[in-house]
Amino acid sequence: MDQLSPWERTHLAAIENTYPGWHIHVQNGWWWASKHTPPTREQKAAGVLPEFARPGPYELVAALTVQLGILARMGAA
Repeated sequence: MDQLSPWERTHLAAIENTYPGWHIHVQNGWWWASKHTPPTREQKAAGVLPEFARPGPYELVAALTVQLGILARMGAA
Protein backbone atom coordinates (compact mmCIF):
# COMPACT_ATOMS: atom_id res chain seq x y z
CA MET A 1 0.00 0.00 0.00
CA ASP A 2 1.20 3.48 -0.75
CA GLN A 3 2.29 5.67 2.11
CA LEU A 4 -0.74 7.86 2.74
CA SER A 5 -0.86 11.47 3.79
CA PRO A 6 -2.93 12.41 6.84
CA TRP A 7 -5.57 13.83 4.45
CA GLU A 8 -5.74 10.52 2.56
CA ARG A 9 -5.89 8.47 5.77
CA THR A 10 -8.77 10.61 7.01
CA HIS A 11 -10.66 10.18 3.74
CA LEU A 12 -9.97 6.44 3.65
CA ALA A 13 -11.32 5.96 7.19
CA ALA A 14 -14.39 8.08 6.46
CA ILE A 15 -15.17 6.13 3.29
CA GLU A 16 -14.75 2.76 5.04
CA ASN A 17 -17.03 3.93 7.87
CA THR A 18 -19.65 5.17 5.39
CA TYR A 19 -19.52 2.04 3.21
CA PRO A 20 -18.95 -0.83 5.68
CA GLY A 21 -19.58 -3.53 3.07
CA TRP A 22 -16.43 -2.53 1.23
CA HIS A 23 -12.71 -2.63 1.96
CA ILE A 24 -11.03 0.58 0.79
CA HIS A 25 -7.35 0.92 0.01
CA VAL A 26 -5.01 3.06 -2.04
CA GLN A 27 -2.48 1.50 -4.38
CA ASN A 28 -0.24 3.25 -6.90
CA GLY A 29 -2.26 6.43 -6.50
CA TRP A 30 -5.60 4.73 -7.26
CA TRP A 31 -8.40 4.34 -4.74
CA TRP A 32 -9.79 0.80 -4.66
CA ALA A 33 -13.00 -0.65 -3.26
CA SER A 34 -13.38 -4.42 -2.78
CA LYS A 35 -16.73 -5.84 -1.71
CA HIS A 36 -16.43 -7.87 1.51
CA THR A 37 -19.05 -10.35 0.26
CA PRO A 38 -18.73 -11.30 -3.41
CA PRO A 39 -21.76 -10.24 -5.44
CA THR A 40 -24.23 -12.93 -6.42
CA ARG A 41 -24.74 -13.87 -10.03
CA GLU A 42 -27.89 -11.70 -10.07
CA GLN A 43 -26.06 -8.75 -8.53
CA LYS A 44 -23.26 -9.06 -11.10
CA ALA A 45 -25.84 -9.12 -13.90
CA ALA A 46 -27.33 -5.90 -12.49
CA GLY A 47 -23.92 -4.20 -12.45
CA VAL A 48 -22.53 -4.82 -8.97
CA LEU A 49 -18.75 -5.08 -9.16
CA PRO A 50 -16.62 -7.18 -6.79
CA GLU A 51 -13.86 -4.58 -6.94
CA PHE A 52 -13.02 -1.39 -8.81
CA ALA A 53 -10.63 1.56 -8.76
CA ARG A 54 -10.99 5.29 -9.25
CA PRO A 55 -8.34 8.04 -9.45
CA GLY A 56 -9.36 9.74 -6.19
CA PRO A 57 -11.57 9.53 -3.11
CA TYR A 58 -14.38 11.67 -4.53
CA GLU A 59 -14.65 9.54 -7.65
CA LEU A 60 -14.58 6.41 -5.50
CA VAL A 61 -17.44 7.70 -3.33
CA ALA A 62 -19.47 8.48 -6.46
CA ALA A 63 -18.92 4.93 -7.76
CA LEU A 64 -19.75 3.40 -4.36
CA THR A 65 -22.98 5.39 -4.30
CA VAL A 66 -23.90 3.91 -7.69
CA GLN A 67 -23.12 0.42 -6.38
CA LEU A 68 -25.31 0.97 -3.31
CA GLY A 69 -28.09 2.25 -5.56
CA ILE A 70 -28.01 -0.96 -7.57
CA LEU A 71 -28.08 -3.05 -4.41
CA ALA A 72 -30.91 -0.97 -2.94
CA ARG A 73 -33.03 -1.44 -6.07
CA MET A 74 -32.46 -5.17 -5.69
CA GLY A 75 -33.44 -5.04 -2.01
CA ALA A 76 -29.93 -6.06 -0.92
CA ALA A 77 -28.47 -2.81 0.44
